[in-house]
Amino acid sequence: MSELTEYFDESARVPVREDETVSGWSVGMVIFGICLTLPTLYAGAITAEQLGFIGTAKAVGLASLVLSIMSIPAAIVGAETRLSSYLIIEFVFGRRGSDFVNALLGLTLLGWFAVTAGFFGETLAIAFEEMFAVSPPTWLLTLISSVLILITTIFGFKAIDRLALFAVPLLILFLLYVSNLSLADSSWETVLNTEGSNPAYFSTAVSTVIGSLIVGVVLMPDLSRYARSVKDCVSASVLGNGVGNCFSMLMGVAPAIVTGLLEPMAYMIALGLAGSAFVILVFATWTTNSVNLYSTTLAVAIIKPKIPEWKLTVACGVIGTALAMIGITDYFIGFLEWLGVIVPPVASIYLTDYFVLKQKNYSLTLQDSLPDYDRAAILAWMIGTAISAFTFVSEFSLSTIPTLDALLITAPIYLICRRLWPVKLQRSGVVN
Repeated sequence: MSELTEYFDESARVPVREDETVSGWSVGMVIFGICLTLPTLYAGAITAEQLGFIGTAKAVGLASLVLSIMSIPAAIVGAETRLSSYLIIEFVFGRRGSDFVNALLGLTLLGWFAVTAGFFGETLAIAFEEMFAVSPPTWLLTLISSVLILITTIFGFKAIDRLALFAVPLLILFLLYVSNLSLADSSWETVLNTEGSNPAYFSTAVSTVIGSLIVGVVLMPDLSRYARSVKDCVSASVLGNGVGNCFSMLMGVAPAIVTGLLEPMAYMIALGLAGSAFVILVFATWTTNSVNLYSTTLAVAIIKPKIPEWKLTVACGVIGTALAMIGITDYFIGFLEWLGVIVPPVASIYLTDYFVLKQKNYSLTLQDSLPDYDRAAILAWMIGTAISAFTFVSEFSLSTIPTLDALLITAPIYLICRRLWPVKLQRSGVVN
């Protein structure tokens, strides 16, 4: 095992080396792969039911544009510091203050890993029943698929990058084929002219798309730290969060309209693509859930600095798989949605700290000098989280997008708190 561990990813606690960086295309394809999931295709179909094809294209296009723009500042922080989101959070919130924040973020990501794994196992069971007339236990399929994802994730970003470079082009071509096949008994003119049942759903659609992907946007440093330059991380943001999300959602529209079926597996089977749908299911979930587990490990590694990262990956993978296998994730989604309100305020604080206050010295030599708790960051986060939670459950909103409201409101709150409690350790002017 000792010889093998040198190939494992151990980059959570240190900056990414220059020789480990990749092109913006590579990082963008990883993000693109995160977007290429069955839930995304389903969301596109649901939106089309309400808005029709043209309305859906406008809503998804606008949401994807906003997401790509929002992700660029976070991506730049990662590319310039070469640090994970959670190590950046430690510099801003303090050594002990960051533990609680990172623990909640790690729990959120672990929960989504478990939810995705459980959904994957259930969908695989349906596919096996359709193709082979057999019904393997859902827990067994969940276990096998999670082990596959775990093995990939142990080797870190390099393995995820190579998987994405292979799988994403394959998925793109297949989805284009599915859309074209669905038009065999119809036409693009018919699809384009299809009207939805609720045109007023437009603003809700934009808000839903942005809100569902905001966690990935604000945790961009986890991936963008591997981009060779700021230019590369910007192109990755546009390719992944912009083009990738837009493409993924729109690919579910034409087949759904033509077949009258919203569930991706259902309309693929109806089109005679059961076998191909099985392949698409495997690769789509593999790329997405590998990143979920990867980011979970990064968060836990900052809290438990003495444990090798590959062991943390295994531990997180085992826990997440166990949760999925026993079906607890059915009761976990609501909790995860509530945990999601903590993420935008965290991003707002570290982005304000970096770009407005110019606190850019993330040298690891300063770690021992960091305060245990940064009162300004913690108080701003608590107030921002409270506001985020309030907009989540109420009709009050500045932008109609609660997560965006949290980002916008927390920034001035943090600046006020920083005036009250000036930073004791000056970190201005230096990028790691």
